[in-house]
Amino acid sequence: MKKLALYALGLCVSLMFMNCKGQASGGNSDGDATDDSVQVENILNVGEPTVEKFVRVVKENSEIFRYADPESPWLVTWMEDLESDMAIIVDKWSNEDVPDGYSCDESFAYPGQVFAVLGEEGDFYKVSIYNDNCDIESGFVKKADVEDVEPETATADALEEFDSEIEGMDMKIFKEGKYKGLVLRVLQDELHGITLEVGVLMNGCLAFPELNRGEIFCDRNVKELTFMGKAKEGELQYYFKYPKSMACWPEQDFMEGFDFDKLTDEQIGKIVQDMKERKSEFVKYDYLIPGAEGGLLSFWMKNK
Repeated sequence: MKKLALYALGLCVSLMFMNCKGQASGGNSDGDATDDSVQVENILNVGEPTVEKFVRVVKENSEIFRYADPESPWLVTWMEDLESDMAIIVDKWSNEDVPDGYSCDESFAYPGQVFAVLGEEGDFYKVSIYNDNCDIESGFVKKADVEDVEPETATADALEEFDSEIEGMDMKIFKEGKYKGLVLRVLQDELHGITLEVGVLMNGCLAFPELNRGEIFCDRNVKELTFMGKAKEGELQYYFKYPKSMACWPEQDFMEGFDFDKLTDEQIGKIVQDMKERKSEFVKYDYLIPGAEGGLLSFWMKNK
């Protein structure tokens, strides 16, 4: 999962989705509002997480080891030696040879960082470390370097309140009808630009299969929502083009935004069907964790 380093998007893109929140309150309902606990009937065939414990780092310069052994290789970061915002950054183990054209730095866990615990061995916890810069599934942290932390239950109402406070994120959770539990989330960040994630709300967390993330943008030349897949390795797996008529602000030239409530039942069904056919090896799970950076803990596990 080699990813490109951060690059500047510019003010227009940064503001694109900030004020579209709150518009997606209805959408394709089949009846009265349901309770806040919204659970999904596995509409996307997503595997459930098996994590029952979370820990938060409390020590400076806490190392992540390959094995439950302080003498084993530890996590480091390779950075391409380019004076460019497009430099490649990847996490590797310290015993791997650094290729020409790269520098290598320690990759410590920072105080306040939260991990999902996959198991334990003696004085170590096995934790999930797979992420945008790291294709390694797990590593080990010392128990002495962390403390237990309890997640909050990610209900639909709690997530919508959280969503309303975060710039660059807009989310639609279907609370009723045949798509109950489906989650559509538009993200704007410096790494990927504007993307759409398709997932579900299940058992107190959000679940997004790895292949269910792609680009989304407004195209004045299309008349309806258009889905296109990509085949190039290392790129986002699909993209959506939507017409001006589906924008939050159709009259704007640069701040269109995407209005979830303008999706038809047929379009939602097409998105669901396309995503169900994607066989993701990993699923990203998001938990509401008090004190976690950004308020959410994202971790990846293999799809069961």
